[in-house]
Amino acid sequence: MEESSSVLSGDLIQNIRDNWIDIAIILGAFIVVIIIVSIVRRRFKRFFERKIPEEKIQIRKRTLTLNSVISNLIITVAFVAAALVVAGELGISVTPLLAGAGVAGIVIGFGAQSLIKDLINGVFILLEQWYQVDDVITIGDTTGTVERFNLRTTVIRDLEGTVYYVPNGEISFLGNRTNMWSRAVVSVGVHYEENTDRVVEILEDIFDDIMADKNYKSCILERPSILGDGGVSELGDSAVVFKMVCKVKAGQQWTIKRQLKKRIKDRFDELGIEIPYPCNNVYMRNSK
Repeated sequence: MEESSSVLSGDLIQNIRDNWIDIAIILGAFIVVIIIVSIVRRRFKRFFERKIPEEKIQIRKRTLTLNSVISNLIITVAFVAAALVVAGELGISVTPLLAGAGVAGIVIGFGAQSLIKDLINGVFILLEQWYQVDDVITIGDTTGTVERFNLRTTVIRDLEGTVYYVPNGEISFLGNRTNMWSRAVVSVGVHYEENTDRVVEILEDIFDDIMADKNYKSCILERPSILGDGGVSELGDSAVVFKMVCKVKAGQQWTIKRQLKKRIKDRFDELGIEIPYPCNNVYMRNSK
C-alpha cells in the first residue's frame, strides 16, 4: 500500500515537472478571466446606474442582479473547466469521480448537500424576485443593502458598513424594505393641554410645506396624512400621540421621515406647542 502511494506521488511530481508550463498557462488564463469579468461587471454596473433613470429603478435593480449572477456563473464555470484541465495535466483521471457512486461519495464527503440547497434556494430567489441588488432587506436580526447576489450567497452591508455573507439556503424568512414603494411612519406626542384640532391644522400645514419643497416632492407618491382621518393614535402616559404615514418611492422613507420630524420639531418650538417627555416627580416628606 505504501509502495503504491509512493508510486502515485512520484508520478504526480513527475507530471508537474513535465507539464508545469501548461499548468501555469491554465492558471494564468483563469486569473485573467476573473480580472476581465470583474472589470466588465463594474463597468456594466456604472453604465446601468447612469443610463437607467430613477423612474425605472426596478428595471435597474433587476439588471444589476442579473449582472452579478451571470458574472459569478462565468467565474464558476471557468474554475471547473480549469480544475478539470489541470487534473488531466497531472494525470488524474476524472472519469471515476464522475461515476454515480463517485459523485455520491463526493457529495456526502464534502457536505455538498448544503451547497445544493444554497443553489436551489438561489434559483427560487432569482426567479421569484424576492429582492434585487441595491434593495434594503432584513434577514433575521440583520438589515442592510444587497451589494452582490449569486446563486450560492447573498452579500449585504449594514448601516455601519459591516458586510455579511448569507448562504441562500439559510434564507427562509426575510423582509424587503425597498420593494416598489415604501412608507415613512412618524409618531409625535403633544401635551394633554394642547388643543388637538389646532395640532392637526399645524401638521397639515407642515404636510403642505414638504409637498411644495422641490427637493422632496419628487420622492413622495402620496401626500402625508394622519392615521384615523386626523384622529389620535394613542393616549399615552404623558402625551397625546398622533401617527403620520407618507407613501414614498422605495428607499426614500428614511429621508422623508427625518425631514418630517425636523419640520414638526421646528414648527412646534415656533408656536410653543410642548412635546412632553417622561418625567418623575419626587416628594420629600418632613418626618417632623
